[in-house]
Amino acid sequence: MQDGTQNLIERQIWAIPRNGFIPPKGSAGEKVEGHYQCLRFSFHPLVKMHNNPERLAWTVLLLAFTTFCVLAVAIPVGVRWYLLNAMNAEPTAVTSVRGTVLAEMRKANLPVPVTDGSTIDVEEATRIATDSTSQAILTFFNDSTLTLYGETSVRVDQARTPRFDMGRRPDTISVELEHGRVRVASTSQSDLSFEVRSPEASIGLGEGSYSIEVNDEGTQVTARQGQAQLVAADEVVRLSAGERAMVHPGESPSPPLPAEQNLLINHDFSAPLEGVWEAYQVEPSSGVVTTSLEILDVGNRQALEFRSQGQDNLHSEVGIIQDVNKSVQDFESLRIQLDVGLERQSLPGGGTLGSEFPVMIHLAYKDANGNDRDWYHGFFFTPPPENWLMSDTPDNSSERIARILWYPYESVNLLDSLGTTKPVYIRYIRIYASGWIYQVRIADVALLAQD
Repeated sequence: MQDGTQNLIERQIWAIPRNGFIPPKGSAGEKVEGHYQCLRFSFHPLVKMHNNPERLAWTVLLLAFTTFCVLAVAIPVGVRWYLLNAMNAEPTAVTSVRGTVLAEMRKANLPVPVTDGSTIDVEEATRIATDSTSQAILTFFNDSTLTLYGETSVRVDQARTPRFDMGRRPDTISVELEHGRVRVASTSQSDLSFEVRSPEASIGLGEGSYSIEVNDEGTQVTARQGQAQLVAADEVVRLSAGERAMVHPGESPSPPLPAEQNLLINHDFSAPLEGVWEAYQVEPSSGVVTTSLEILDVGNRQALEFRSQGQDNLHSEVGIIQDVNKSVQDFESLRIQLDVGLERQSLPGGGTLGSEFPVMIHLAYKDANGNDRDWYHGFFFTPPPENWLMSDTPDNSSERIARILWYPYESVNLLDSLGTTKPVYIRYIRIYASGWIYQVRIADVALLAQD
């Protein structure tokens, strides 16, 4: 034990027998009448390290150096991870384009009403709901939009951008569609992760335009433009433009199915009007009002602008016509879609007779008896006086929409709504602006038929 290099220090401890007898001193390591025995234990020299200051100093120094090395690596790595992955939550604008929309914000006792034509900003975890008389448009931080049609409920789960310029995570939008029908226009100048979740599926959307509907039968996704990915029941289905898929509760997605065929040519105005669309103009003979139509680049697409200029309170009209001349007999559905943007309108509503709207759709067709029939639908943002005529029938209706914002219109199935006077043969479609002074735009026109 006198050797300082000895690795173990030994100590003796007496074991006390059960009868409590304590042995006399001086009997270490020997048995006395079988009542006790010396036990030997070994202790590491760290127990007595304070007796060796040099060893203690080296131990503390090594521990300090190790801690320094760990922190020298962990702190920069942690800071870099934060700079690359930190995200900011962005507000989402909710605009009521018709009726009263309810926004139920997180931790709020009562939902906030968004009245016709008004806009509010909401944060993440906000639920937005429409009833049968209302519609809404959500505008996200990157100008992507989500349109809620009637009887629809969604929740904005995430709307985030990287906090720092060096961030490597994409812009993120995540929405839960609880029930109803929405139209998504996804656009971004940078990387974007846009996800819509339904009770049956998770849908990833690329840049483009999509229709998604959730009802008792399940979830249906239609890719009008762009590509979508559906994930349900551990199965993945990818959709390209012009395809759709259905997901029934508890089942895998269906294979890609053909979406409705668009019966129109040059529907997106990516080519000149000549040869496909026939343009026409109606102006006062006095020449005090002039009309014009022009294809413009608006964002990432083309739009057709109708405009009138000059003296107010005089009627004018400008529009386009495309001959269709196709049978839709025995088809399952026939719907009209287009995006509408209204900027100027001096004549309220549709005029005194409800026939002069800043944007009007006119579908000319034949019914099963060979009769020529017409279907009209108009758009306006300036409401008319109460005593002015406003038709609201299956073949002649109109709606008030928000000014400036693009409004994606989707008609009901005309083969159902028009009953016994439904189309069996499409003659032509006409889209025009009429009234006094107006400036409007249309884009992505579609006459969709499904057989």
